[in-house]
Amino acid sequence: MGVFFSLLKKELRTCFYSPIAYVVMFFFWVLTGGNFYWQLESLAHGESLTVASQWLFSGLVLPFAIPVIVPLITMRLFAEERKLGTLEALLTTSVRVPELVLAKFFGALVFYAVLWLPSIVYVYIQMRLAPADVAGFPDLGATFAGAFGVMLVGALYIAIGLFMSTLTSNQIVAAISGFALLIGSMFVTMYMAYTSQSQGVRVVGLYYSSLEHMMTFSRGIIDSRMVILYVTHAAWFLFASVRVVESKRV
Repeated sequence: MGVFFSLLKKELRTCFYSPIAYVVMFFFWVLTGGNFYWQLESLAHGESLTVASQWLFSGLVLPFAIPVIVPLITMRLFAEERKLGTLEALLTTSVRVPELVLAKFFGALVFYAVLWLPSIVYVYIQMRLAPADVAGFPDLGATFAGAFGVMLVGALYIAIGLFMSTLTSNQIVAAISGFALLIGSMFVTMYMAYTSQSQGVRVVGLYYSSLEHMMTFSRGIIDSRMVILYVTHAAWFLFASVRVVESKRV
């Protein structure tokens, strides 16, 4: 475990010292701030408190912003190491590949969690602005479920982006391939879930649609099937990443 935490600290230091990290943070905070402003505008124009409170983590732009933001976080994880030649040197040491992969995964996940920290401020503002005679706004249960949902979706996206980064030494290629896979799968499942004439196809689309999942979590519903789906798929991509990196050791 000591090696893992050393690798994790190194990964976090590298991540937060990177200029691109702060560019990503700035633009994502602009998007979440704009989403919160839109939420307040909707409330001011008579939108239901129940509906508006669900938009904190599933507003109009956020489900589509995450597949763009995550590949920018993960593109350098292994691609940069391969480009600089440090991955081969690292693999000649006693560092175990699973520890290396998990350290990079959790480092990216911590940074992803930091991106959502302003949501705490937004919830506090909602609590302060709520009239004294209004009970249960914001719905903290739904808020916690929504936060859990975006972290679960983010964990899978990061695992996918990390896997793409193991396949190339070019960060741009890693980012574009990760973006293409994530946004492509999102639109395909949306089409299946909301447009298909086949009931069976719609059921499959709803089961795999991250947009639908984020909306469900934001309503305060934590479905164990969704949790299993994201955990198992993230584990598969992490396992695949380990296998790819181990192949470089041979």
